[in-house]
Amino acid sequence: MNTLRMQPAAARTLAVLVAACAALWLPARATAAHERESRGNLAQALKKTLLVFPFDMPGAGAPNVADVQGLLNDIAQARLTATGRYVVTPFYRTLGPVARLHSEQQLTDADVAPPFAEDTRKALKIARLVGYETVFVGSFDDYQYDESAHKASVTLSGRLVDVESGKVAKSVTLSGTSASGGTAKEDERTLDAARQTAEKLMTQLAPGGTAVIEPVTPTPASEPARKRRNTDWIWGLLAIGLGLGIGLSSGGGGGGGGGGSDNPPPPPS
Repeated sequence: MNTLRMQPAAARTLAVLVAACAALWLPARATAAHERESRGNLAQALKKTLLVFPFDMPGAGAPNVADVQGLLNDIAQARLTATGRYVVTPFYRTLGPVARLHSEQQLTDADVAPPFAEDTRKALKIARLVGYETVFVGSFDDYQYDESAHKASVTLSGRLVDVESGKVAKSVTLSGTSASGGTAKEDERTLDAARQTAEKLMTQLAPGGTAVIEPVTPTPASEPARKRRNTDWIWGLLAIGLGLGIGLSSGGGGGGGGGGSDNPPPPPS
């Protein structure tokens, strides 16, 4: 059985075509990826940086203060992130830039310790030094538990403050209660009341579902088809090159076969 082998000229032709197609196709893919990354960076740049301080718990007579505070912090961060308007960072005294400023004594022990909502000057000082545009501060202001009704009541406050001006952009204070009746214990009622009230508070303070509109020209509906057609010539060129290589290879092999089939004429009878 004859093995199909590509002649050197055909191989060189095909190699040149493949290299040319790759040189055109790869940069196009790289450009598309760069454009997607640029759009993502632009959307990120349009968001305000927001430092979220943990809820102060001055009025907390609840039996599970740490659990309530953690729940409130999680709800605030999730709601502020869901608006699409902020790059949200939770505050910790061990946060890299904060810890560095603290070690350099640009921030005191009192600066990085709660309460933060009682006097926003500490929160604003930290945000300015670290480089944030907005801060959130909140407080758990009041707690009541009705033994007869097995119902918990809480009062929460929250504020968004512009760092540059120091002015309160928005402030909300709400009270809410847990469900009543049933066999749930006080700590469960407290978490229920805190969850429901925090959701309402943050919905008013930072309405969700309003994403930033990116100033990017929308892509026409026919654009994907056009982009697909733009690559058709590449595949066509490859097909032509492959066909040319196979044709040259086949032609060379056929010639050799024909030469091998020449036999001397039979002797005269």
